[in-house]
Amino acid sequence: MLTVVKTEKVRELKVQNQEKPLLDKNEVLIKVDYCGVCGSDLHAYSHSKGYEFVEKPIILGHEISGEVVESYDKSTNHLIGKKVIVESMNYCGECENCQNGRHSICEHNKVIGLHYDGGMAQFVKTKSIYVREIPEDLSVRTAALSEPLSIAVHAVNRAGEINNKHSVHVQGPGIIGFFVGLVCVQKGAKVILSGLGKDYESRLSKCSEFGMIPLIADKESLTEKVDVLFECSGSNAAVKTGFKSLKKGGRSIFVALYEQEINLFLTQFVRNEWPLITSYGCGPEDYLDAFKILKKYEEPLNRIISLYPASQANQAFKDSLNQDVLKAVLSLQK
Repeated sequence: MLTVVKTEKVRELKVQNQEKPLLDKNEVLIKVDYCGVCGSDLHAYSHSKGYEFVEKPIILGHEISGEVVESYDKSTNHLIGKKVIVESMNYCGECENCQNGRHSICEHNKVIGLHYDGGMAQFVKTKSIYVREIPEDLSVRTAALSEPLSIAVHAVNRAGEINNKHSVHVQGPGIIGFFVGLVCVQKGAKVILSGLGKDYESRLSKCSEFGMIPLIADKESLTEKVDVLFECSGSNAAVKTGFKSLKKGGRSIFVALYEQEINLFLTQFVRNEWPLITSYGCGPEDYLDAFKILKKYEEPLNRIISLYPASQANQAFKDSLNQDVLKAVLSLQK
C-alpha cells in the first residue's frame, strides 16, 4: 500500500510502499479515501516543541474517512462495507475522566497518527470502538472534516451558553478558528473572525459566505467589545492583544496550542472577572453535532478543501505551513 511517512529529518516526508497492517483483537481495517492535514501534523512535521513524543518514522494523519474492508472479530463484521470516520483521540474508557464523560482528557489518551501509524496511507487499522459511521446523506470527502469540526464543537460547548444575544471574536482564521466561528454562527451569535492581512485571500476572505465578519487585525480594530473571545491563532502576540476586545465579565476560551510560554498579568483578569477556559480535542459525542453541520454546509465547505494526491503530500504540507490554503486534504485512492 502507498503511505506518507514522516522521517527523522525535520520537515521531510517520504511516499513509500508498505505492507497492509495486520489486524489484532477488536480492530478493523479501513481503506482510506481522504485524510486531512491537521495543525498537529504540521507541528510533528516541523519537530515543534511539545511534540517530542512522536516517534519517527511514522505515518501521520488523524482526520480520516474511508470504508471498513476487514474485521478481526465476527462481532464487528457488520461494519464491513460501511463508510466511516475514525475518532482521533483513542481514550481508554476506564479512567475517572472517561467515566465522567470527559474523553478528550482521558488519563491514557493516545492520538492515531501521532502515537502510532495513522491515516495518510491507503489502509489504516484502528479499534472498532473509535469508528463512527458516516450518515448516508454525507459524502466521504466532506466527512474528512468531521474531526476538526468536532474540536470546534467541543470548544464552543466548553464556552457555555452562546446565542443570538452574544458577540464573539475568534482569533485565527485556520480551520479550527474557522469552524469555531461557524459553530457560533449556528447558535445565532454575531461572529468576527480575525487574522492578518497575509491571511485574507487564501483563508480569511472565505468566512463571509458562512455568516462571519472578517477582520484584518494588523489593519483594523474592533469598534466594540465582545462577550466571548476564542483564541485559536497560537500567536503569543494575539493572546495579549485579544483581551482588549473583551467585555468585563466576558469569557475567554483557549483552543490553540503554543510553542512558547506566555506571560499574562493576572490582576487584570481578576478585576474583569475573565475566566480562562481551555479546550482540548473532542469526545465521541461531538462528532454527532459535527455531522449535522457538515451536511447543512456541505456544498460551500467542499469549496474550502484543497485536494492533493498522496504523491504530492510534501506540497500539501508546505502550502499548509505557508498558509496558502485553508484546508489541505490528501486523496489516498487516486
